[in-house]
Amino acid sequence: MLLLGAAEVPIIDRPFARATVVAPEGQLWAEWQRAQSEMKSDEKVIGQCRAEPTICASPQALRFLSIVNEAQQYQGLTLLGHINRAFNLAIQPGHALADSGDQKWKSPLTALASKDNNCTSYAIAKYLALSDVGIAENEMRLIIVAIRPLEKEHMVVAVLNLGNWIILDDRSMALVDSRKIDDYLPLFALDYRGVRQFAPPNPKVAIAPACVRTVG
Repeated sequence: MLLLGAAEVPIIDRPFARATVVAPEGQLWAEWQRAQSEMKSDEKVIGQCRAEPTICASPQALRFLSIVNEAQQYQGLTLLGHINRAFNLAIQPGHALADSGDQKWKSPLTALASKDNNCTSYAIAKYLALSDVGIAENEMRLIIVAIRPLEKEHMVVAVLNLGNWIILDDRSMALVDSRKIDDYLPLFALDYRGVRQFAPPNPKVAIAPACVRTVG
């Protein structure tokens, strides 16, 4: 069962066991607000297709619904693993993701239709899918991390499950507790509250992570 997270929780119960502070407003805030607006638009299309699938004009919405409908058969880590794997396979990566940091973040339905996606596409699609299957808004985050060996920024999803923050990542089909990941340095957390920065404050403000993908 997925547990409801409290508004204020001990540091050990936060993603990567680190506290956050509100990030300065800027381009990252604006990009996240735009992404949230586009997710709401996608939600309307998905809702219409759920209500009347036979006249749905969006094959991407039907694909999204197929994934979340199958996921709802499961609970806990099995549900999270299904969403992680299904979107890793359903969304097509671009040909040069390591150099795609200037890409605009795509909405889930746009990502499912596109052949040129980066890590933000996978993470945002999973974030909306998790919301669709009933995960509470304070139990999930989009996390921008720095991959230490590669000096690249990357986006993943963190979900609270039985007191642990589990990472959903397009670089892997496996689910991992955030506290057991040594090569990811968390920079920013994006959720219903806005944009928060992991302490200690990092002066570098990320806009669009230069994703590095290892899952085929």
